[in-house]
Amino acid sequence: MNQQAYDKIIPYTDSVYGISFQQQTGSMNQLVSKKNGIRYLIVLILFFAVITAVCFLAFRRQSGRIPGQDDRSEKFNHHYAFICGDRQESFYNAVYDSAAAAALQNGDYLEYMGRNLTADYSKYELMEIAIDAKMDGIIIEADESEKMSKLINRADAEGIPVITIGTDNTSAERKSYVGFGYYDLGQNYGKQILRHTQDDPKTVLVLMSPDAEDSRQNIIFQGIRETIDQSDSSRYFDLQTMAVPDTSTFGAEESISGLIMKDGELPDMIVCLNEIYTTCACQALVDYNRVGDTIVYGFYENSTILSSIRKNIISATVTVNTEQMGKYCIEALEEYEDYGYVNEYMAADIEVITPSNVDSYLLGNGEEAADA
Repeated sequence: MNQQAYDKIIPYTDSVYGISFQQQTGSMNQLVSKKNGIRYLIVLILFFAVITAVCFLAFRRQSGRIPGQDDRSEKFNHHYAFICGDRQESFYNAVYDSAAAAALQNGDYLEYMGRNLTADYSKYELMEIAIDAKMDGIIIEADESEKMSKLINRADAEGIPVITIGTDNTSAERKSYVGFGYYDLGQNYGKQILRHTQDDPKTVLVLMSPDAEDSRQNIIFQGIRETIDQSDSSRYFDLQTMAVPDTSTFGAEESISGLIMKDGELPDMIVCLNEIYTTCACQALVDYNRVGDTIVYGFYENSTILSSIRKNIISATVTVNTEQMGKYCIEALEEYEDYGYVNEYMAADIEVITPSNVDSYLLGNGEEAADA
């Protein structure tokens, strides 16, 4: 076969039904590319679906309505919210534990708002979340700010009863205030101070919050002053105050440590009006070897405070019956639910813990008094 004849045959052997081999290959590549594109599109859709689901669950968690957590409230008669400013403070944790137990006995569920969230929401933001979640009732550590008043009034307008604890808001439509008498608390401090009456005058330094809107401390201070002034020994005591940050433990530690570590005499007595101040004072006295240089009166009870009383690091602490407070909160909500009204003020007992009775409190906390 000559070359010309061979050239005529080649085009036919490289084609099928008039379509060249190169054309067939190109079509197959296009088909494969389309299939791969569809796969990629499916994977992309699934990826965004997963992201959307995760975001949805995260939003539900932040709003207090994540399935498996708050949805369990559907098993109970009522779903209540508990809100406080400092979720690490043992005082309000003890109140919550008592209230949650009381609610459970009545077939209700009390949720500690914000406890399991990674974000640090303020009590105002948690209040908004509780209102949006349509809670059956809200228990909150309130204040007299306008913002708090608006939130309480908004909850009331939406049919959610609000019980204030620890600190009140007298200008809003809260149903009841559960707490204790701050003037009575001041009187108890005053009585403890008067036990140290002698012929020489004594300086009494009261550690107070710099928050000018906190009326509680002013009422406590008034109770201290009037109790001393009404005694025959008032001339022996010089009452002074010192502002100490209370928004963080670190700020309080720095301020109280600065007071105790500096050269010179300490005040004859130091009165701590909250748990943070008391704990910081206990630690600073030990750290700077100044135990016995001043008489310290604290507030509330925790393992550090109780142990310090037993070891005579501080003289006494004035505490509040948190178990009563928790029970009163639930009773107030239930009474309002049943009758449409409730007592506006429910006061828990105030107690003074001294070296003479501290062992019973240590045993009550599950600690061995002898080893405290």
